[in-house]
Amino acid sequence: MDIPAMLQQWPMEAVVAIIAGVVILLVPRVLNYAVAAYLLLIGALGLMHYFHGQPISPMAVISIVAGALILIKPAILNYVVGFYLILAGLLQAGMLRF
Repeated sequence: MDIPAMLQQWPMEAVVAIIAGVVILLVPRVLNYAVAAYLLLIGALGLMHYFHGQPISPMAVISIVAGALILIKPAILNYVVGFYLILAGLLQAGMLRF
């Protein structure tokens, strides 16, 4: 099995999530920064779809805002993640549309 070839088929979001999870498990003190970096990277990857002719994803914008808020004020991590998950659930359920 060729590992690098297998990784080329993975979505970038999955790779970023795995790396963030490993970093958090190895160095728990960087939780705030790892979560912020994850959200910013996921948001940036979502915005890259815009350059390929697709509409801007609301989750990409929400991810960037959440990541920036956590970087600015790490103490509000719980609240930002809570609101992020609520918005993500409402968007995926189709109850909230932009």
